[in-house]
Amino acid sequence: MLINRRHLLHAAAASGIYSLLPSLTLAATAMEKRLVVIIQRGGMDSLDAVQPWGDPAFKLLRPTTELIAPAPAFAVDNFFAFNDALKPLHPLFSAKELSVVHSVSTPYRARSHFDAQDFLERGADDHSNLESGWVNRLITLLGGRKVEFAADIGTGASYIMRGPAPTLNIYPKSDLSFWADSTQFLQLLYQNDPAYKPVLDSIKATGTTKPEKTDQTATHEVAALAAKMLKQDCRIAAFSLYGWDTHAQQTNNLKKSLAELADAITTLKVELGDVWANTLVVVASEFGRTAHFNGTGGTDHGTGGAAFFAGGLMAGGQGGKIITNRWPGLADDKLFEGRDLNPTDDVRRYIGWALISLYDLSPDKLSSTIFPGVDMGQQLRMI
Repeated sequence: MLINRRHLLHAAAASGIYSLLPSLTLAATAMEKRLVVIIQRGGMDSLDAVQPWGDPAFKLLRPTTELIAPAPAFAVDNFFAFNDALKPLHPLFSAKELSVVHSVSTPYRARSHFDAQDFLERGADDHSNLESGWVNRLITLLGGRKVEFAADIGTGASYIMRGPAPTLNIYPKSDLSFWADSTQFLQLLYQNDPAYKPVLDSIKATGTTKPEKTDQTATHEVAALAAKMLKQDCRIAAFSLYGWDTHAQQTNNLKKSLAELADAITTLKVELGDVWANTLVVVASEFGRTAHFNGTGGTDHGTGGAAFFAGGLMAGGQGGKIITNRWPGLADDKLFEGRDLNPTDDVRRYIGWALISLYDLSPDKLSSTIFPGVDMGQQLRMI
């Protein structure tokens, strides 16, 4: 029998080859456009990542002292500045392949990581009664377009992929002795299939030893694996980045996480090559952080945040912009509950309009199936 990557992945899943393998979610479709969803788990401080220096309250809110200060930044327009750790992304911003939607959130207003992440991944207002993730519902909706399989890169299946569409978990941080046993099983299973070897070799190319990895190295490998799969059968990928819960010593800790994010996006661009022109990358966190620094040079759980949109497809829409419905202001009387950046729009609306263009969906279908309850508002051409 002839084998293709889909057959091999199903066989690998059956043999357990991925059960010990950060989680990347993959979906194969017959379409040429690619979607990558990255979840920043822990709550990113958007006021430090994309700093609103044009707001006079910002300098008063976060005075420049050795302990309490936003990280060094460079201006990207006459109001906002990127954290220095995002410098690798500036060429993409200049090429209109990157934008940031600022002062947004989901409708969730409490500050629990777990509940907020569930809300973001479910994507629905009535999240208590919906047990599927919005990417899984998207894959189900696209089922008529030959969605063949989906999978998760990370330490377990994420909520965003939960639902009726079949998924596959992939863990690049593998136990290589188990990997070896599983690949030997597959070799025996398909030893007489001439099409098998190059397919297996391309998957095994993610590594044959078990090195000690830094978080950024691991993220680089996850992004590279995602790109590799997206250049073949897969058309949808999702994975998570951790370390955004910066309660203490934020300047240094956030710098590391932002550098990791920048590396993930630039790795996708480099590894995807020409495919990057047909790719949309969506990066979102469950909430933002407090506007004021705390006594340990960190920030606590907040509300309003920011989302990144990247990819070659952005150049045809809202690329090269810091997008806000309206800037809420940072004076104490403008903060949400006197402590957080006030969200002025629903992050799902921006993701939704991007998906509408990406897959030629109707706004009604988007708001009834993918993001139930979202007010799509005025039409916005994201890509």
